Amino acid sequence: MTSLSDWIAATKNTSALKPDDLIDVLSNVNLKQADTPSPTEDAKPAPSSPDSSAPGNKDEEDKPLSVAEKSLLQKIVRRGLIESKQELEIQRKDPHSPLYSVKTFEALHLKPELLKGVYEMGFYAPSKIQETALPTLLADPPHNMIAQSQSGTGKTAAFTLTMLSRVNPSIQEPQVLCLAPTYELAIQIGEVVAKMGKHITDLSVRYAVRGENLERNKKITEQIIIGTPGKVLDWGLKYRFFDLSKIKVFVLDEADVMIATQGHQDFSIRIQKRLPSDCQIMLFSATYDKEVMEFAQDMVPNPLIIKLKREEESLDNIKQHYVMCKNIDEKFEAVSNIYGVVTIGQAMIFCHTRKTAAWLAEKMSKEGLNVGLLSGELTVEQRLSILDRFREGEF
Repeated sequence: MTSLSDWIAATKNTSALKPDDLIDVLSNVNLKQADTPSPTEDAKPAPSSPDSSAPGNKDEEDKPLSVAEKSLLQKIVRRGLIESKQELEIQRKDPHSPLYSVKTFEALHLKPELLKGVYEMGFYAPSKIQETALPTLLADPPHNMIAQSQSGTGKTAAFTLTMLSRVNPSIQEPQVLCLAPTYELAIQIGEVVAKMGKHITDLSVRYAVRGENLERNKKITEQIIIGTPGKVLDWGLKYRFFDLSKIKVFVLDEADVMIATQGHQDFSIRIQKRLPSDCQIMLFSATYDKEVMEFAQDMVPNPLIIKLKREEESLDNIKQHYVMCKNIDEKFEAVSNIYGVVTIGQAMIFCHTRKTAAWLAEKMSKEGLNVGLLSGELTVEQRLSILDRFREGEF
C-alpha cells in the first residue's frame, strides 16, 4: 500500500438550529457524560432474542463506521450550530494577499440573483469563516485556499458562493467540480447549491454518485458536477462524459477524510492532475492533522491557509452521552426510554446497516411515531423528498 509520504513526493511533480434544539440519538448511546467521544464497538447480540425479526441476532453483526461515515455524522450534528466562539489563525503565504473582513454580503459585490438566493436561505450576515475567506476566494485572479473551520460555521456556503460566482450559465458544459467522501454529503452540498443558485437562469447541477448512470458517448451539459471521487473519475477519464481540462473551480469538501482515506486520496489526486493550471482549488475541512496538512499543501499550489488552533477545534455547546446495551432489543428499549422522558421535536437516528434502519423504522412506527426511512437504497430524488419533509416538520 502506498504511504502518505509517497503521495506527497508524487504530487510535487504536478503543476439554523439552536444548540438546545439539537438532540442526537445514538443507537449505542451508560447515561454517563463523555467529555471526549471515543469509538466503541457494539456488543455482540445475545444468542437468542425475543424479536426474531431484529437484524443481527445471529447472521449479521454491525460493522464499525468508516472514517467518512463518522465525518458525515459530525457534519450533520453540527450543521445547525452557526455561532462559533473560535478565533481563526490566519497564515498568509503571500503578504500582499487581498485578505480582509467584510460584515455584509453586499460588500462582496455578489450578482443580484445570487444575493437574493443567499437572503432567501436566511443568511443575513457572513459568518466568521465566510467574512474571512470570501474576499480572497472571489478576488481576481482566483486564489487557492486550504480552510479549516468547524462544521456548522458556514464552510459549505462559503465554497458554494465561490462556485456560483465563477460559473457561466451560458456555457453548457461542466465548469465546477466538487468532491465529497460520501453519497449523502454530495446530496447535501447539491441542495445548498440548488437553493442558493435558484435565481440564476439556465444553471443546472449533475450528481456523480452511485445509482446515477449515463448512456455511452453522452456529454454532460450541466455546469456544476457534485459527486464522489470514484464516480467522477469514471465519468471524466474512463467514459469521457466531460472534460476535466475545462474545469474552472475544484472543491474538496471534508478534505481530511479525502486525503486520509487511501482510495479517495488516489482518485482525488488523479482527478487533480487533469485539471488546468489556472483552476481555482479549494480544500475545506473541520480538522487537519499535521501529515494531512503537509499533503494538502503539496497538492494545492500556493494556497492561502485559514485554520484553527489545535486546542480550539472542539465545540463546548455539544454534550455527548452513551448507553451500554447488550443487544439490539436493549438498544430499542433505550431509544424508547429517551423518547418517553425527553421532549423531542425532531431527531435523526443513525444505524450501522440498512437492515437495522428498516427494522427500527418499522418498530417505531408500530409505537405510533411518525418515522421516515433514509438509506442508500433510495434514489437521489427520493432522498431529497424525505429530507425536505423532515425540514418541514413532518417527522
